[in-house]
Amino acid sequence: MRRHRTRLFIVALATSAVLVPGGAMALAAQVTAAAPAGLLWEGVAAKGTSVFQGLEKAPGTITVAGDPTGRFGPSFRYETWDNHGIKSRCESRGVAGVNLDKTKLGQTFYVGWKAYWDVQIARGRWTSFWQLHWSGAGPGGGPMTVRTLGDGRLYVQFVSADGKFDRNIWSTAFPNRQWNSFVIAFHLARDGSGFVQFWFNGVPQTFINGQQTYPGPIFKGDHVNLKWGVYRSGGNKGHGVEFVNDPKLGTTLDAVRP
Repeated sequence: MRRHRTRLFIVALATSAVLVPGGAMALAAQVTAAAPAGLLWEGVAAKGTSVFQGLEKAPGTITVAGDPTGRFGPSFRYETWDNHGIKSRCESRGVAGVNLDKTKLGQTFYVGWKAYWDVQIARGRWTSFWQLHWSGAGPGGGPMTVRTLGDGRLYVQFVSADGKFDRNIWSTAFPNRQWNSFVIAFHLARDGSGFVQFWFNGVPQTFINGQQTYPGPIFKGDHVNLKWGVYRSGGNKGHGVEFVNDPKLGTTLDAVRP
């Protein structure tokens, strides 16, 4: 009897594959393509730069190109160059289809991505590679930036809501010309109930306060934007390039893990 039931199950499965358009293979493809729970946006490079709300190129180019190491396939490539001694900015701004505005206050979001940098940074000069950037209010460009200061270190910077205070709340040796992964959690709030958390290469990081959570206002103005690219101070020379692979925004850590 057990063997008969097995045969009946196999026949039924095969029959359903014939009767359903596309069959079992189509069903499997649909399951594979299903977005993970909590995923709000994914920057698929094959779709081009239209996955972002806007592009800022002053000067620069933002294109889709192959991973320089051959590991991860098509990636977003940001490149800027000398700008007559003043700041240069080559960044994508915002993500298509999701607005992090005041209707999102009180919610926690996760952003994850992989990055590869090929840059020359003058000593004492800064370069930013990712920003959580508030819009519609000044002063300051906070609340959060992943940057280097030309001292051989990579930093996470936190900026106060009044723009008068900025602090490097985490650092490591600057990893030029290699891939690294990042996940940042941020809880949108105008007051001290806001917070950020950070994972570097899959490992949760401890901030200068000795905790894995750093509190502070995360929202000001009209909305906040996610910004990737190469934004640097005057005095830097040559071309600066960043590759970004598979950036994601979601409401859970698992949805955005690089």
